[in-house]
Amino acid sequence: RRSSDLKNSVLLAITAKGEVVYGGQEIGVGGVQTVVKRMLEKEELPVIIQADQSVPSGLLVRVIDEAKLGGAVKVSLAARKEASGT
Repeated sequence: RRSSDLKNSVLLAITAKGEVVYGGQEIGVGGVQTVVKRMLEKEELPVIIQADQSVPSGLLVRVIDEAKLGGAVKVSLAARKEASGT
């Protein structure tokens, strides 16, 4: 099973609408720090931010900052490609 990678990380998604989603729920930028802090209490996990290509860089930077304030040491970006043909 290769799903261990996802289990051993905190996966946040930023949608094209600018919503910050964790575990299928919208948490907003304000919820990032709390979620990361809670997840990192048990063990040090990398944070992966999956951002839509249309997300403004300012929002992305804010989410990264919030994750770091929550105690994240390693924050990685995973680009989400839209299904359109471009």
